[in-house]
Amino acid sequence: MKNKYINYIMIVIAYLSFSCEDYVDVEPLNTLSASSALNSNEKVIGALNGVYNTMSSTALLGGDLIFVSELLGADGRIMFGGTFNDPQQIVDKQILTTNSRVNNIFNVGYSTINRANLVLEAIDVVNDAAQDRVEGEALFARALIHFELVKLFAKPYSDGNASSNPGIVLKTEASPFNGGDISSNCNTRSTVEQVYDRILADLIAASALVPSSNGIYANKATVNAVLARVHLQMGNFAGARDAANEAINDSGASMVPTYRFAFAQDANTSEDIFSVQVSEIDGANGMNTFWAPSTQGGRGDVRITAGFASFLTSQNRGVNANPNIAMIIGNYTTKWYNQFGNVQMVRLPELLLTRAEANLELGTSVGATPQQDLDAVRTRVGLSSITATITNVFNERVSELAFEGQYLHDFKRRQLTIEGFSFDANELVFPIPQNQINACPDTQQNAGY
Repeated sequence: MKNKYINYIMIVIAYLSFSCEDYVDVEPLNTLSASSALNSNEKVIGALNGVYNTMSSTALLGGDLIFVSELLGADGRIMFGGTFNDPQQIVDKQILTTNSRVNNIFNVGYSTINRANLVLEAIDVVNDAAQDRVEGEALFARALIHFELVKLFAKPYSDGNASSNPGIVLKTEASPFNGGDISSNCNTRSTVEQVYDRILADLIAASALVPSSNGIYANKATVNAVLARVHLQMGNFAGARDAANEAINDSGASMVPTYRFAFAQDANTSEDIFSVQVSEIDGANGMNTFWAPSTQGGRGDVRITAGFASFLTSQNRGVNANPNIAMIIGNYTTKWYNQFGNVQMVRLPELLLTRAEANLELGTSVGATPQQDLDAVRTRVGLSSITATITNVFNERVSELAFEGQYLHDFKRRQLTIEGFSFDANELVFPIPQNQINACPDTQQNAGY
C-alpha cells in the first residue's frame, strides 16, 4: 500500500517513496520580502514549501474549513456549547462581517493563492527535471483554495445562476508579497461560473503535470480526488465519475477493516487519499480543539445531538459497547479524539460513493456498479446490502462522512433544505469580511449582509 498524507508544516500529500533532502534548509516564502526575487531553483522550491505551509494551517486544511462547514450546516446534528461568539454566530446563521474565523479563512486563503501565483510566475527558473511537478503542485494549491473559498463565500453552482451570481475574486497573478489578500489589487469578483472554470482548468493541468508517485507532495490521486469533488458540486456527473474512478485506481487505497480505526490515527491509514498529518512536534489538530473533550486534548465545544447520535448508531457508525471502537462516546465523536492525529480531507469511501452516485445518475457502471460501491462501504461497517438508489447512496454519505465537512456542500448541490433554509439562502453564504470592504469599498458584499 502506498500511503498518502500531508505534513502539517508543509502538507504531505502522496506516496511514501521520495526523499525530501533537497527541500531542507531552503528559504521559505514567508521569509521573502517583496524585493526578494525568486531567481533560483532553491528559492522557488522554498516558495512552494511556503504554499504548503499556509495551506495546512489551522485556518484552512488544518481544521477550520471542516469546522465552519459543519457549523453552518449544523442542521440539528450538532450544537456549539462553547463560549466563543464567532462559532456561535455561524451556527445561528447570524454572522457579522467582522467574524474573526470567517476573516481568517478568507485572508489566509488568499495568502496561499498568492504564494502559489508567485511560484507559477517564477517557474522558468526551476530545474527542467522538476519543473512540471512544481508547476502542477502550485496549480493544485491555487485551485483547491479557490474551490474552498467559492463554496463558502458565494451562492452554490447548483442554483442555476452560476453565470451571473458573484463568485469570489479570481486571483491568477501574484501581488508583491504583503500577506496575499485581495486588498492588494481590489479586483472585481468573478462570476461563480468563471471561478469554477478556472478551478477546473488548473486541476486538469495539474493532473497532467504531477506524477503518480510524488513522495510527500501532490500526486495524480489527490488532484483527481479534488477534481471529483468539483465536478460533483457542479452537477457534472460524468466528470465526477471519471475523476473519482481515476483517483481510486491511482491511489491503490483500501478500506481500514474497522471503521473506528480509520480516524484519529498518528499516521495516515490505508484509505486516506488526502489528509493533513499532525505530530507532537509540528502543529495541532484544529478539529481536535473544538470537537474532542478535555480528556482527549480538546475543549469539547461541539456536541452531537441525541437524534443524530441515534441515527448514526442505526447505521453502525455510532455508539458501541466497546469504547475502543465506538464512534460516539457521550455526545462527542471520536473521529477527532487524537490531538496529534491526522486531519483527513478525502477518504476512499467518499470516492466510492461519488462514483456510485454519478454512475446511477448516468445509468453507467464505470469502474464498478453502483451496487458494488455501495455494498463495499456498507459491508465495512457490518450493514446488509440495500438497493443502490440515489437516495440510498446519498444517505450513506451523510452517515459515512459525518463531521468531515461535506454535509453542507452535499445538501447544497442536491438542492436540499438545511434547518428550513433553502439550499441557496443568503444565510448559508459567508459575508465578505469587513476589512476587505474597508480596503476595497467597491467590493460587492453578499446579499443579506
